[in-house]
Amino acid sequence: MNRILSLLFIALFGCSADPQTGGEIAVAMSTLNGETSFFYKEKKVFHAASTMKTAVMLELYRMRDSGELSLKDSLLVVNQFNSIVDGSTFSMELAESEEGEVMARLGEKMSLKDLNEAMIATSSNLATNILLNMVKPEQVMKTVSEVGAEGVLVLRGVEDFKAYEKGLSNRTDAHGMMMLMRAVVESPVVSDDSRDAMLRILGRQEFNEMIPVGLPAGTEVAHKTGRITSICHDAAIVFPPLQEPFILVILTKGFENHDQATAAGVAVTKSVYSLYRGEVSASFLEDTIIRLENEGSAD
Repeated sequence: MNRILSLLFIALFGCSADPQTGGEIAVAMSTLNGETSFFYKEKKVFHAASTMKTAVMLELYRMRDSGELSLKDSLLVVNQFNSIVDGSTFSMELAESEEGEVMARLGEKMSLKDLNEAMIATSSNLATNILLNMVKPEQVMKTVSEVGAEGVLVLRGVEDFKAYEKGLSNRTDAHGMMMLMRAVVESPVVSDDSRDAMLRILGRQEFNEMIPVGLPAGTEVAHKTGRITSICHDAAIVFPPLQEPFILVILTKGFENHDQATAAGVAVTKSVYSLYRGEVSASFLEDTIIRLENEGSAD
């Protein structure tokens, strides 16, 4: 209980007023062997948006490996959930273009495997809330802590507006999200088979405007994006051909529009890749990020 109270305090603190206006970028990058790394504002707290869905997936596969469930199990597809504030019910506003198959299955049962696929690959919010009702935020956070990703905070599902109004939102920093993505690759909390399955699902992510665009064509990327209002994130495991894989997390907020934030993310990715190849220095990369933040700032 003390752990949960602490997390609630962090959530409230993280939602305090931020004096900065305009663009802000946080970056965490590290090769899996740790020989190359780069950090910029890596402990700055951002709204997690849909990047938190990777944490839900990790817990789902942990439960699978511990025998608590089978991915063949199914859940009823409903659009009624309970606020973490007072338990009152709420429904989500659904758009067919965003929810696709999950929305079409309302009132029917859908396997955990298919719900997870929709949550990650097409970023279905409806699938996320249905799964989170089962795996529970408290258990997600226990696993997140176990893999050393304390900067990631999963308090609730999507569109719990009562919670939002009280400052209770899912949060992340770039370092914590980097550790979460590392867990997908190598954490012992799940089996080799589960890690491989999660990488394949992340590889089927349908939103590929940021990190994949900044990498050489054909580079394998397993990643999860997040986007709401002025928030635009991407968290990736990158597999350059015949080279050491690396993790790259780019968090952005406050840019004028999504296109500007995405373009900044692409530019950061290109510079990170140049650093990875030894073509530029860390100071050059930091200067690039500061320039992009300034270009995204309101006058």
